[in-house]
Formats: sequence, C-alpha cells, structure tokens
Amino acid sequence: MKRNYRARANSGFTIVELIVVVTVIGLLAALAVGAYNTVVNQAKTTKSLALVNTLSTAKSLFVADPATTETMIQAFNAATGDAQFAMIAKYIRVNGAIPTDSANLLALSGFPAAGVAFTLGQVDDTNAAPPVTDSPPAVTGYP
Repeated sequence: MKRNYRARANSGFTIVELIVVVTVIGLLAALAVGAYNTVVNQAKTTKSLALVNTLSTAKSLFVADPATTETMIQAFNAATGDAQFAMIAKYIRVNGAIPTDSANLLALSGFPAAGVAFTLGQVDDTNAAPPVTDSPPAVTGYP
C-alpha cells in the first residue's frame, strides 16, 4: 500500500496542534505573571521595611544625640505626624538629600505620597547615652 506523503507535508498544522500550542503558551504565561506579581510584592515589602528602618534609626539617633534633652524627648512623644518627623529629619538622608517632611521623604524614596500618613510613635529614652559634661564628640554625616 503506497501513501501519498507529499500531500501531508504541504498541508500545515492541524487545528488540534494549534490548540495544544496555544494552550501551553497560555499556561506558561499565567505562571510567569504569577511569579512576576510575587516578585513585585516582595520588592514593595522590602522597600517599605527599609523606609521603616530608616525612620527607626533616625529616632534612635535623635535620642542618642548629646544635644537632645529630656524636654525635646517629651515634645517628640507629645507630637504626631510631621511634627515628629521635623524633629528627626536631620538624621535622615535619602539619596544624599534631607527630606523636609514625610511626603518629601516618600517622594525621595520613590513612594507615591498620596494617602500615606506617618505615625512614628514614642521614643524610648531609657537606653539613651548619659549626658555629656565635656564637649561632645563630633558626629560625622549629620548637620
């Protein structure tokens, strides 16, 4: 029995083959989009944690600064939002710039500022350095 292979070679792909290929490509695309969303969310979380750590470090530097008095700490704890931020802003650097307020900090950090509010909380002065009676050492990197 002799078959005509030439006619089959010129016929192209069958509809079943095309459906299988499109289905496989669709499944791979769905997996790739899911993985991409996971990576983007992890990056946003990491960026947010870095910003929180920056603010936490600024609060610690504020308390440890020899120029910070008990009255300043009480004023910080009584303040909220940008009033607190203004007291610790000199300890924050974002890309070499000192942010002027929390919205500016977000802008410098690459966050959208709309709808974000800061609540920094109180500082704990129990671990603060004892008052310095001599001239304090020079702190580099801060004004």
